[in-house]
Amino acid sequence: MNLPKKRFYRQRAHCNPWSDHSLDYPLKPEDMEWSKLYDSDNTGPEFADIGCGYGGLLTTLSPLYPSTRMVGMEIRVKVSDYVADRIKALRSQNADQYKNVAVIRTNAMKFLPNFFMKVTHIKFVHLINNYIRHS
Repeated sequence: MNLPKKRFYRQRAHCNPWSDHSLDYPLKPEDMEWSKLYDSDNTGPEFADIGCGYGGLLTTLSPLYPSTRMVGMEIRVKVSDYVADRIKALRSQNADQYKNVAVIRTNAMKFLPNFFMKVTHIKFVHLINNYIRHS
C-alpha cells in the first residue's frame, strides 16, 4: 500500500471548534474502546497530540517509542482521514511497526474529558502554529 498524497486531502487551515460537527465521542472515559484503534487490549494511550495536523509528530515518534501508545486528535475531516490512511499504509509497509499510533477525529476543546480520566498520566502535546513559525 502506498502512502497517501497530501494534495488529495487538502482542507482549510482552520475550522470553527464551536460549530456543530458530526462527531462520535464516548459519553465518559470508561466508554472509550481503545482496542478498536490499537488491535489489542483496551488500554488507552500514554501520549496525545492535540491538533495533530497531518500526523508528522506521531509518525516520527512511533518507531522511536514502539511500546508507547500514541493518539492524534484532529478536528478537520480530510486531515484526520489523511492521518488514518497514512498510518494504515505505514503499517502495511513496515511489519510490526506503527501498531502503537492512531488518530481520532474529534473536537478536543469540547470533548477531551470524554476520552481521558480526570486523573491520568497521559502526556499532552499542543503546538501552536504561530509560536512555531516565529520562534
